[in-house]
Amino acid sequence: MFQRITTAILIISLVIPPLIFGGILLRILIFAICAISSYEIVSLRNKEGDWPLIIFTFISTIVMYNVDIVYYVPFLIFYMVILFLIIIIDDKYNVNDICFILVVSLILTIACKGVVYIYDLGAENMLYLILACYVTDTMAYFTGYKFGKHKMIPRISPKKTWEGAVGGYVFGFSVSLIFGLIFTSLKWEIILVSSFILPIISQIGDLSFSAIKRNYNVKDFGSIFPGHGGVLDRIDSLLFCIICFYGLIIIYCGV
Repeated sequence: MFQRITTAILIISLVIPPLIFGGILLRILIFAICAISSYEIVSLRNKEGDWPLIIFTFISTIVMYNVDIVYYVPFLIFYMVILFLIIIIDDKYNVNDICFILVVSLILTIACKGVVYIYDLGAENMLYLILACYVTDTMAYFTGYKFGKHKMIPRISPKKTWEGAVGGYVFGFSVSLIFGLIFTSLKWEIILVSSFILPIISQIGDLSFSAIKRNYNVKDFGSIFPGHGGVLDRIDSLLFCIICFYGLIIIYCGV
């Protein structure tokens, strides 16, 4: 427990400054997350580093993050072709591995674009998003620990319960709604819809990445954070929340 708390404090101390000051610090944070995540994505199947594929995944992720929307689809096509070419010439990877790399790296790049977009609308919007995600996650854990009796989806996550899911949702919705209405400049209807949806999306993201780990029969994506696993273990639900919130803002704002 002490190790987990110490690591959590370290993670917060590394993440908060970029979110407060933005600019180059935010880009460095995004760069670091993409680098470590690329390693975790490629190495998941056997915990061994295939560095050519790791580097290719990382460079592709960074390019897709930076590329103009006009060229996004052509580059995505090129990326998919290269990934499938890999399974043709290298039999140690199969279709499942390549599809996993493709999907997760796309989630990662869209989330990175979303972080910058959301942050540019106001740093308080990122704090709102983080609260919606991690209040849900934290309170689902404590509510489930205290009151959990009915297993939610044991084949994916044996410890999660319906009581924990409901408790996490109620707290996540309430806290994010109150914070969003008071401290953000977004339209109230965006905050209302987002606060209603994001706690659900957070839990879907958590379960989705748990399903990936079950598929590969691993406990964590990595071990960079003692007691917490890898980067993807810490941002799984947040990635889903970012891309969902990003999409909602675009729909409502029309940009």
